[in-house]
Amino acid sequence: MTKLANLAALFLTVTSTTAFTAPSQQPVKINSRSSTELNLFGSKNKDASSPGQQPGMMDQLAMFKKAQEIASKKAELDKELSKENIVGTAADGKISITVQYVPPQLPMNPTPGYEAKAVDIDEEYLKEVSSEELSAALVEAIRDGEKNAMEKVAEKYKSLEEDMKGILGGMGGAGAAKQ
Repeated sequence: MTKLANLAALFLTVTSTTAFTAPSQQPVKINSRSSTELNLFGSKNKDASSPGQQPGMMDQLAMFKKAQEIASKKAELDKELSKENIVGTAADGKISITVQYVPPQLPMNPTPGYEAKAVDIDEEYLKEVSSEELSAALVEAIRDGEKNAMEKVAEKYKSLEEDMKGILGGMGGAGAAKQ
């Protein structure tokens, strides 16, 4: 066992010392490009049909500004959605659950959620139902509420879809391919 430990320690010592050794003396190639080749500040190649052409810096800045506008629109929509109460029902409307949208808390929790805020159960239904049926109906009402909330969120986010296509289309990404 000690031989194996010694071999492992020796291996780790040898492999870790390579990180601290001087680099080999090979000639360094320097890539030089002319300023017109960089396409800075919106100056593009005259040949518009050249494949793989990247946007100039001004185009990139405009796309960045557009992305910031979309992010602020999304934040407004998230705030608006979080104030809405969305209802899910089950057992022919005898159970209703109010669900609220919880926007993502970036970067810690990037996934949005749905929180049950209130449960209303018809008194007569509660007296006559078994615990198993009540449990199943509550689960069904929660799922219905979440489904309704997801549909409402998707409906609100439709307004951002066109803006996103504009940015992706400007970069030659997926948005341009769908059009």
